[in-house]
Amino acid sequence: MFADTPRVEGSGPNGEPLYAAAWVREPYHDELAGYLSTAIGPGSGLIACRTAPGNRVEDCIVLGETPPGSRIARAAQAAAWQFLVRPPRIGGKPQVGEWVRIRIDYTDKPDGRAR
Repeated sequence: MFADTPRVEGSGPNGEPLYAAAWVREPYHDELAGYLSTAIGPGSGLIACRTAPGNRVEDCIVLGETPPGSRIARAAQAAAWQFLVRPPRIGGKPQVGEWVRIRIDYTDKPDGRAR
């Protein structure tokens, strides 16, 4: 049996529980580069997304970013259509439709992947 996914600080747009995202595959630098081209790094962005079938996410909202005004979270929100994350597990079962928190770190030196 798999362990339940931990809840994280914050909530979805209507107060829904928010869970830690578990990547199926982290996005490649090339998948994010065009979106992050308008952001100011280094820094990070936090978004919340509802999990969808096929390990996809939808309805993403911006939670915050560092530094403020860097546009990193907005870039992550725009790029999220290509993210692959596992739905959270509750009672050992995957729960498609629950909300997950995703963090994207943006550095000046691309390493092939983002978090």
